[in-house]
Amino acid sequence: MKKYGCFIVSATVLFTGSLAHAMDLDTLFRVPSVKLAIAKSNGNIDITKREEFNDIPFNSSNSVTPVISLMQSPYYFSESTRWGYHTELSASYFDLDYDDDDDDQFVGGNYKGYSVGLTPVLFYQFGDRKLCSTCKSWRFELGAGVHYINADGKLKNADNSQIDFDSSGFGFNSHLGAVLNYKNWELGLRIVAPTRLDDAGIKVEHGLSSISFGYRF
Repeated sequence: MKKYGCFIVSATVLFTGSLAHAMDLDTLFRVPSVKLAIAKSNGNIDITKREEFNDIPFNSSNSVTPVISLMQSPYYFSESTRWGYHTELSASYFDLDYDDDDDDQFVGGNYKGYSVGLTPVLFYQFGDRKLCSTCKSWRFELGAGVHYINADGKLKNADNSQIDFDSSGFGFNSHLGAVLNYKNWELGLRIVAPTRLDDAGIKVEHGLSSISFGYRF
């Protein structure tokens, strides 16, 4: 039920997040665009399961994954300013490998699943203020929101036995980013601050920064 609740809450906030800055209906209900992208991530997810293992790292070094996003068109705080914000709802898949060669207890494993994030983003933009067939722009952004993770993992012991676990739940996400747009194409670098979620004895510390390349429709 958690994942269904996530989608309902996220969709609601996506279309009402601009209420604090705009009262007119055209701004409040502006239709989001769709962005399809692939992302190369870097960093670890550390997982602890009560009474079984502590801070086990899973690495994303070999992971290139698809990302789909709904992004509201940017809202600028005035006609002349370059400051603005948008809200985006993104879903991505990840498949990470166990990453601790110095550990005598475990010799392998993986952690895979999906993540859904709802993120209001504050930005400062250079170049064209809109997307179009001839537009070019670049921006710096600061985003902070909430994400939902649903994943399954396994760890292989040195004696060939295996520990299976699963985790799901909500956590906060935040990032600093630099984004380049050429026409409808986008190249983005986002440095993610580590976040944490707890789920029935499993603690997940999530901090995967990414480089992404995508196209907005």
